[in-house]
Amino acid sequence: MTVTDALKHQLEESTGNDYNCCYQCGKCTAGCPAGTFMDNPPARIMRLVQAGYMEEALKSDALWYCLGCMTCTSRCPQNMEIAGTMDSLRALALEKGIISDDKAKKLVNAFHISFLKNVRKHGRLEELSLVNSYKLRTRTFLQDASSGVKMIMQGKINPMHSITGKGGVKGKDQIAKIFEASEKEFHPSVTKRRPVKKTFVPKAPLSIKPGMTIGYYPGCSLSGTAKEFDISVKKMCSLLGLKLQEIEDWNCCGATSAHATNHKLALLLPARNQALADSQGLSCVLAPCAACQNRQVTTRIELMESPELREEIRSITGIEPTCTAEFIGVTQLLEAMDSAEIKKRVTKPLTGIHLACYYGCLLVRPMEAMGFDDTENPMKMEAIVNALGATAVNWAFKIECCGAGLTLAQQPLVEDLTHKITKNAQSNGAEALVVACPLCQANLDMRQDSMRKRFGDVKPMPVYYISELVAIACGADPEEVAVGKHFVPALDLISKI
Repeated sequence: MTVTDALKHQLEESTGNDYNCCYQCGKCTAGCPAGTFMDNPPARIMRLVQAGYMEEALKSDALWYCLGCMTCTSRCPQNMEIAGTMDSLRALALEKGIISDDKAKKLVNAFHISFLKNVRKHGRLEELSLVNSYKLRTRTFLQDASSGVKMIMQGKINPMHSITGKGGVKGKDQIAKIFEASEKEFHPSVTKRRPVKKTFVPKAPLSIKPGMTIGYYPGCSLSGTAKEFDISVKKMCSLLGLKLQEIEDWNCCGATSAHATNHKLALLLPARNQALADSQGLSCVLAPCAACQNRQVTTRIELMESPELREEIRSITGIEPTCTAEFIGVTQLLEAMDSAEIKKRVTKPLTGIHLACYYGCLLVRPMEAMGFDDTENPMKMEAIVNALGATAVNWAFKIECCGAGLTLAQQPLVEDLTHKITKNAQSNGAEALVVACPLCQANLDMRQDSMRKRFGDVKPMPVYYISELVAIACGADPEEVAVGKHFVPALDLISKI
């Protein structure tokens, strides 16, 4: 077997793809939000692999522009794992040293290295430490300096945490073992993919009633730059009669950086959270961050299907994961509460406010794993907004990726994507955006000033968390749920009610 054949075989084993099934329809490239930035967009990458040009595929700049939004996979009529191909090629390129010399690769890889080194040290992400490490690696010292100062002044970033290590994981020995284990060979049993007709079948919603206690996995962002999301989620749950029990000693899920560079690490980090939640008797865990929830949901599935993975996490943590705990997002929590239950708690309806519900990528993809809402036209957030008395507008960009995972490394790309999203929402009558993910909120809110300066054709647009709106509609003061901490002023619009 030649080196090229071996690399292609390794790719087929890691993705489950039979690359001969790709007939180059182009749907993956047509839907790729970063396609115009790529030298070899998804369809061409698939063709290079299919034809055996593995080295050219591995050296492609496209691997470092891929956003991991999974639009390509979700729309492939042949059921090919295209997003997984990009991930596996990126990991292979790093492993074999066959990599692009493009600046994009250097910036993105610098971010991933800084992120994972930070998690390895603390167990959770220390955001200021991450940014400092990234800036030292890339010499981008002035990037986001004013935003960083504002976050420190607002208490979203605590410089002392980086110095004292406060807020880190107690079980750092387990985190060290996870990183050591991730460097060893891993051969997951990947089901061979075949062309199938994809039909969305929603999972039955859970039943959550007032008075219940549910688990809570805040994730790293809600402990820092997305502090207002944490504040509003806790207030919302209190007003809905729910109690939250935080997973003791939870760790970072690895987010985009683990997922993009090391498949095993991307499983072991969230698997520890799963084991902890199971051992602490939690059957339902709220994970407000869409990326965190997505990583936990997909890892739970792999844990249930892989005795090897379960044994490995048991040997690291001393806990046998039962996979009892199910991780849900804020919108799923509200759906499980039932709209009638929410309506009767609304004391200040959001009448007269027109909102664009933005789902992004990871709330609805991959379709089979998330099973939450239709991947092309989700409507469950709209049902909640309408229950609060506001008007949800009909618009076209509700599932388009904002580029959250590359917000530091690919700022021009992120500005391009967030401009398209914001402009479409405004042109369809929206006064503000509603999100259920801290990464989406940060991109659409923090990046809005530079985006508007660059394009000049959109007005300032507040970006609310769904939890803020629910809490306000149920009687909370907007200041109480930290709406004043947003970058785009958001108090004036909500004061109309």
